[in-house]
Amino acid sequence: MDAEKVLGEIRRVIDADPTIREPTHIVVSVEKKGILGLGREIVVLKGRVHEEADRAKVARIATLHGGGREVVDSIQVLH
Repeated sequence: MDAEKVLGEIRRVIDADPTIREPTHIVVSVEKKGILGLGREIVVLKGRVHEEADRAKVARIATLHGGGREVVDSIQVLH
């Protein structure tokens, strides 16, 4: 699955999950890992959530819908 489709699917699932508070505060991107962007693609999660459970759900969604790409979770949990 190409990067654009992966990105769209992850975003769609996150936005559709009623248990994730403020999904618009989560940024999902697909980036190249490696020197000069020549390496393999990874899914990068950034932004902020209010609970650890939301961060874990988003990471799980990205893993399930990432097409086998590594997921880098940089989401901040606000307490």
